[in-house]
Amino acid sequence: MPVSPEFWSVELDVPVDLVAAAEDMLGEAGVAVTSYEVLKPGVAVSPDWRVQVLFDAPPDRKEWQRRLKEIAAGLDIPAVISFGHLPSNDWVRHTNKLNAPIVAGRFFLYGAHDAGSIPPGSLSILLDAGLAFGTGRAPSTYGCMLAIDDLCRIKPPARMLDMGTGSGVLAMAAAKAGARRIIAADIDPVAVDVTRDNVKLNGLSSRIAALTASRPDDPRLTLGGPYDLVVANILAEPLCRMATGLSHLVAAGGHLVLSGLLAKEDRMIVARYRATGLTLARRIPREGWHTLVFNRRA
Repeated sequence: MPVSPEFWSVELDVPVDLVAAAEDMLGEAGVAVTSYEVLKPGVAVSPDWRVQVLFDAPPDRKEWQRRLKEIAAGLDIPAVISFGHLPSNDWVRHTNKLNAPIVAGRFFLYGAHDAGSIPPGSLSILLDAGLAFGTGRAPSTYGCMLAIDDLCRIKPPARMLDMGTGSGVLAMAAAKAGARRIIAADIDPVAVDVTRDNVKLNGLSSRIAALTASRPDDPRLTLGGPYDLVVANILAEPLCRMATGLSHLVAAGGHLVLSGLLAKEDRMIVARYRATGLTLARRIPREGWHTLVFNRRA
């Protein structure tokens, strides 16, 4: 394995929708300009990404502090700036280790570098999250995958809606487990583009339609329903706001899977959705996060 030289970095935290603008403003600075998601404890979907400039020698801190403050001001965001040092390392091996495959029930999520390690009989999903949330590593996403696996073992849904699809991982998991017609919706058009790429990569374009939508009462979503399975891995506050709309999309005998909520938010969500006529069927706890499975009686 090749070993990389050491690098130094300067970094600026930006909202995901301003990553491209920040990278453009940095131009061809340093030896490379890159970006990555900032994972924050206790937050299901991190609102920030970190734009990083790499150098092969220590940069002038005062000069880069000034430059990044100007960029932050131009983007109208706080100037959250950091400096780092990346020692010489086998970065290919290190990155592949961090992105090791994920096993959730029958599902096997893997990157291209692990294509040769797919277990026989698994439902494999090749995934590139890109600028979208949803790698399968988050406890909320993992819980949804377990719920989807169990529900599809009993009876794969004829129609499914993945609300807040992110990378499309949950929609693809349901398709791999037998769901026939799936709508994958997200408020972020970048996430929708990522989903379409991943769906195509996995040969599922004929069964999954990805579209930009922010509300469950979007006519394109209501027209496709009611659904045998609705999944919404978002956050507690929007889940409360969408309770009536999401519940109306669940067919008689169908299921609703909710996640992206902390254990302390569980009671609030359960009460809100029970009030819409749904019944709590299962709770999947993982690392302080809960995934809830509701059903609508036939």
